[in-house]
Amino acid sequence: MIAALVLIALAGAPPAVDAGQVCRDAQASALPEDAKVAFDSCVRDEQAARDKLKARWPHYSASARAACVGDGGGVAASNVELWTCLEMQPGGSLSLQSSDEDAASGSSALPPRGKKP
Repeated sequence: MIAALVLIALAGAPPAVDAGQVCRDAQASALPEDAKVAFDSCVRDEQAARDKLKARWPHYSASARAACVGDGGGVAASNVELWTCLEMQPGGSLSLQSSDEDAASGSSALPPRGKKP
């Protein structure tokens, strides 16, 4: 099973996630009056994450994909979790490495302290 997940991680497309099951779980944990909204919101989030994964999948390193899909600590249960995991890997938009590189190059969204923009 683990070997199959690693092969999927290295393949040309993100693994298929059953968004319906993920969202039924979200629906079940919501208050009864919020169940439909929770399900619909979850489906939209899962589809948006799936679209991002499809677009960026080739840009993630094989090691990042294996870490988030395979035996490296994560089998992602949803598209949102998988996308978040990949973005947190080195080189992803949420990684500390990206922030460190921005600081080293001087390209920060905020001006240095004591200097006016």
